[in-house]
Amino acid sequence: MVGFFQCSVAFLLFLLSSSEDGENTFNRAKLMNIGYAEALKEYDYDCFVFSDVDIIPMDDRNTYKCFSQPRHLSVSMDKFGFRLPYNQYFGGVSALSKEQFLKINGFPNNYWGWGGEDDDIFKRVSSRGMSISRPDGEVGKCRMIRHERDILNDPNPQRFDRIQRTSMTMNTDGVNSLKYEVVKVEKDALFTKITVDVGKP
Repeated sequence: MVGFFQCSVAFLLFLLSSSEDGENTFNRAKLMNIGYAEALKEYDYDCFVFSDVDIIPMDDRNTYKCFSQPRHLSVSMDKFGFRLPYNQYFGGVSALSKEQFLKINGFPNNYWGWGGEDDDIFKRVSSRGMSISRPDGEVGKCRMIRHERDILNDPNPQRFDRIQRTSMTMNTDGVNSLKYEVVKVEKDALFTKITVDVGKP
């Protein structure tokens, strides 16, 4: 059984918009780095749960917390027939401790458009001697809210080439090279919405 840490958790939900008006190319992994950086401005969290906004967990035993290894929480989604699409899949919802996140230099900032960043993150985790932990398929069941792919979120034609170079780029492309601009911060009783400009490819 995988042990877990008692920790303060930052739950980060990512809307599919990367600028004030949503007119720039989408960059999911960079948004995750930004969520990490902005959460730490509020509190010294030691656990971070990164979740796409369109994923709904179906089993409340799927605890959103950090474990001794990076945790993939959305194991069996209805989109994939409630099966893991492939063993290296690390998309949807994931949890990393602050130590684990820094060990992999966060997520890549250079995946513009759809696809590839999940496989890059998996390679980062593996190259640092860690493994992905997961709940079983029943506990990890999730539904994905159906929607059209967002404008300017076309498949990234460079994703396969970038994945091949992860081990060469991960030390310089990540949270240590993160650049962005906060456009607006809106605080609610239950959440904080931060609109950012992530720049352009």
